[in-house]
Amino acid sequence: LEDVVLLSADASLNADFFALELSEGIHFSGPDTRFGENLNQSTGKTAAEVLAEYETINGETPSAPFWGHSYDAAAILMDAIDAASHIDADGNLVIDRQGVRDHLNSVTGYSGVIGTMSCDPFGDCGSQKITIIEHLDSTLTFTEAGEQVVFEFAPA
Repeated sequence: LEDVVLLSADASLNADFFALELSEGIHFSGPDTRFGENLNQSTGKTAAEVLAEYETINGETPSAPFWGHSYDAAAILMDAIDAASHIDADGNLVIDRQGVRDHLNSVTGYSGVIGTMSCDPFGDCGSQKITIIEHLDSTLTFTEAGEQVVFEFAPA
């Protein structure tokens, strides 16, 4: 089976697995992590700035590819909570859950670190960019390995 091409999905896209020499030569399907200088419109931070702050706080780079997605999701959710919240007459914070849902349903053309996003009627928000990477060198960092793209799909 020496000539068999091994394929894996995003569950294996993590730093620990990529560091194993046995992972070399495997093709991985997962999110496109080539964020470049994309800007999150809520925070004003670029992908590079988010990564740098993450590394400062955690002492390492993210170990999995969905860090940008998580960042954007949190920013969108905080925007929705802010839009649907008010202080009542007694000084209590009131968060209108339907208002949060309505705000999330209205997200369109949102600029995030992962790219431009719109939410569909099912609540899926994302840039829908997928890549296939060929992992060739276990000495590369996870972020560097994510640049070894051999195929990309971006329907939007």
